[in-house]
Amino acid sequence: MSRAEGIDMIGDQILRRTIVLVEPICRGSRLQILANTLSALRGRADVILVTRRDYQTPHFHELVDAENLTPRVVAVETDLGGAWMRNLSRAEFALFVQALKGLEAELAARGRYDLVFMALDDYLKAYALAALELRSSLRHAVIRCVKYRVEYLFFIRPGALVRGAVLRAMTRWALFASGARLITFDERLSQQSAAYCAGLLPDPWFGPFSPELRADGRALLGVAPTDFVMLSLGKQDRRKGIDFLIDVFPQAARDPHVKLAVVGTIAAEFAQPFAELQRNFPTQIVHVNRFVPESDLPKYFAATDAFLLPYSEDFTATSGTLARAAASGVPVLATHHGLVGYRVKAYGLGAVFGVGDHATFIEALQTLRSRGAAQQDATRGAALEFADRCSLPRFEAAMRAALSV
Repeated sequence: MSRAEGIDMIGDQILRRTIVLVEPICRGSRLQILANTLSALRGRADVILVTRRDYQTPHFHELVDAENLTPRVVAVETDLGGAWMRNLSRAEFALFVQALKGLEAELAARGRYDLVFMALDDYLKAYALAALELRSSLRHAVIRCVKYRVEYLFFIRPGALVRGAVLRAMTRWALFASGARLITFDERLSQQSAAYCAGLLPDPWFGPFSPELRADGRALLGVAPTDFVMLSLGKQDRRKGIDFLIDVFPQAARDPHVKLAVVGTIAAEFAQPFAELQRNFPTQIVHVNRFVPESDLPKYFAATDAFLLPYSEDFTATSGTLARAAASGVPVLATHHGLVGYRVKAYGLGAVFGVGDHATFIEALQTLRSRGAAQQDATRGAALEFADRCSLPRFEAAMRAALSV
């Protein structure tokens, strides 16, 4: 049998393929992609996860342990302060490199093994500085790097020329110097036929997402059938545009049937302005201020009339929530830039507006609200078609192809 089928040979001994996944953050969307990758590799390889010391959370248990996906874990003695999203320092990344050197010594006798850095975005600078060391120290590793934000590799925005050029140079150096290839979620990069690309992944979703859950979701949120509900989901910070929503909602709320549902905690810097907004519009804002298990998410999505992705200008990647909204048949209101904006426009998933632009947001909102039945059906059909392309089985097949498993 060939290595592509997940088998290695040493003499007369048959060994299963070994794949090492490096995921320092192991929270939120990073954890979801990790769990989906573990699902893709189930039964096809021996998987080792290198992650933070405090990786065990209720969400990890829900997505990984409860699904019998738990790999062998190498927990690195580093304290990330409970962070859900942050860039690793050079010193923090060095601890992971040291752990990988230990695994290299253990796995070298088996021959080649696969090493996948699951989110190069979270330690790009540190990785680039360590790239030559990785190549010389991990001689038996076939390295691949998953990266979410890659727009600057083929397009640099006029307002970010210097930053974009630096990131482009740093990413290309990191891949070249470490001998790695890139796995990305951005189909626009794959259209460039970049030789360093190993594969393209769809944004996966799983679970009973469906428009049929609308009544259950409305009951969960406590909103009326005639209300127009906008949903913002996840940790609410500047990157996700909570500051913009706080500013623009008073205009949208002039119609008392417009409701804003926020599911997730509010970043400390916006807690007071959001509380004031709630006081001003007590009947038009629903805030679910807690962690919501995956099992409840389909109801929240199905309950809404528009899913909000008002990302800040410096956020150009995609979001796993886009496919979930699509699977629920819910149109999206998103900023027009980056991969999210591109997909909303290219696949007909909703409407877009300018970053920080109140007027175009209200215009886009009115566009969605004024659609006739035929337009609603067309948008829902486009959304469900997009969701099918992003299903978990398609992600699993794409990940296996990228890793040649």
